[in-house]
Amino acid sequence: MRKLFVLAAAAAVALSAVPAFASVQNVKISGWTDNTYIYRNNFNLGSKAGIAPNRVQDEQSLFINQTGLQVDADLTDQVFVTIALITERGWNADNTTSSSDVDLHLAYVTLKEMLYSPLTLVVGRQTFSYGNGLVFDATGANNLAPGDSGINGIAQDLTKQTAIDAIRAIFDYNPLTVEVFYSKIDQNTVSLSDLDDDIDLWGVNANYQLGDDMDSVVEAYFYKSRNKEDNDNVTGAQTDYIKVTGVRASTNPLENLNIQFEMAHQGGRKRLSSTTNANRKRSAWAFQGIVNYQIPALEEYKPVAQYIFTKVTGEEDNSTSQTDWTGWDPFFEAQGGGHIYNSLFDLTNMEIHSLYLMAEPMEDVTARLGITSLWNERNTKFGSKSIRQPDGTTLSLATNNNSGHIGKEFNFDLSYDYTEDVQIGASVGWFLPGSIWESENDSSAKQVLVNMNVAF
Repeated sequence: MRKLFVLAAAAAVALSAVPAFASVQNVKISGWTDNTYIYRNNFNLGSKAGIAPNRVQDEQSLFINQTGLQVDADLTDQVFVTIALITERGWNADNTTSSSDVDLHLAYVTLKEMLYSPLTLVVGRQTFSYGNGLVFDATGANNLAPGDSGINGIAQDLTKQTAIDAIRAIFDYNPLTVEVFYSKIDQNTVSLSDLDDDIDLWGVNANYQLGDDMDSVVEAYFYKSRNKEDNDNVTGAQTDYIKVTGVRASTNPLENLNIQFEMAHQGGRKRLSSTTNANRKRSAWAFQGIVNYQIPALEEYKPVAQYIFTKVTGEEDNSTSQTDWTGWDPFFEAQGGGHIYNSLFDLTNMEIHSLYLMAEPMEDVTARLGITSLWNERNTKFGSKSIRQPDGTTLSLATNNNSGHIGKEFNFDLSYDYTEDVQIGASVGWFLPGSIWESENDSSAKQVLVNMNVAF
């Protein structure tokens, strides 16, 4: 009998150590693979900085592959899990030790009707965005790739490896939707001697559908980021932080006509140095207006005209004698992807005018022709302007302080839906530097992107 009790006790301990597995109702496996040919020429605008002898311009010609695999599982009681892996690399390129072969892209759980029916909770590495991505999209700055991406040093503005670790609460009070989120952008020191040097982000976004005949939508938001990375370098250092408050509206006042407007303000504090406590008060602005018009002619080709005006304020100089820092921080914008200017310039101190004409010249084919003009929002006193390169480096090019025209870009995009699963696309771009640049930095930049994407 005693042995029986011992065996029973051992069995109870063993059973208590067995992990509990969720009951899986449904599993979906999906994925995609995208192969892209990249040709880029003169992205340094003619600067000889960093160019080998006997060469007057830079040039890039290569193929890259981007592949993702995703698993979505439906569990019991309105619980859903999503896990996705991603790899990005140049053809025949071995990823370095700093960029692993396969990375975790998404890993989050969704709890619907948690506590009560209007609430949905999403926890983990995820992607989400608000509005048109002028201020916030979980992709982060869209001309930068994470360090573990295999194309970080190749074509970092084309990365698809974009997500953030966050907790997001969604309250659906139709027609009002309110989202509250918190994200840890970088934990930095995580040892037992942990320093308070994290980068945090949180915010709230409210979207209200008016329910009128014009399908009007009004959106208001508040976001705050706090960067304590450099606080341990200076005793009593004041934290760098950004507060963004904004509104966006969309309406359709006439048939085939959509109008959108967005305005945002950045407050907070700007740290000017990582080793001193020099700082400035932030006061920057962003504005965007969008007009979409379905042209009532040649309707079989579905022509659409679009005009976009974007303005983000700039900073005249970085001296500590000034009261306010008026330079707009790009924050988590996600606009201009695939354009040359998006690769070269951060979204700050700019006025951007973009005009596009889109149509479907034949079945399954979509074409878009675009022209973009870029200007300094204000002339700076720096005497130079920094431009990014696709490999992650930056160049500082001499500028004329009495001129504000950055340049013009022409684009032609073509996409063909070969099947429901296969899309073939091509994009051609040409950037002409404006009068802001000194004569040695005014050569045009060119780009050709050809890709084939297969999704399943």
